[in-house]
Amino acid sequence: MKLVLQPNEMILMAGNSQLCQPTRQVNGKLIVTNQRIYFRTLEEEHRGCDREIVPHEISDLIYFNTRWMLPFGLTIITKNGTEHQFIVRNRGEWAKLITKMY
Repeated sequence: MKLVLQPNEMILMAGNSQLCQPTRQVNGKLIVTNQRIYFRTLEEEHRGCDREIVPHEISDLIYFNTRWMLPFGLTIITKNGTEHQFIVRNRGEWAKLITKMY
């Protein structure tokens, strides 16, 4: 997985993640830079699941619990109503960083 950064873009936080979709969960990396949020899949056949979210598109951030009430879920809702659900460790740290962006 190679991520091409924009000029003056720096990675602030990156880690393993899963993108939750209605029929599956896709493994990948969630990457927050000073300009945007990326989700990049680890497997070539799931490239259609890659996401790029710019801060001005974000309308809300919501927590959700995964199986057995584990506190790992983070939903990013964009202004057009699209929900991007991710499973991450330390969702509080991710949420603080993302909230500062928008």
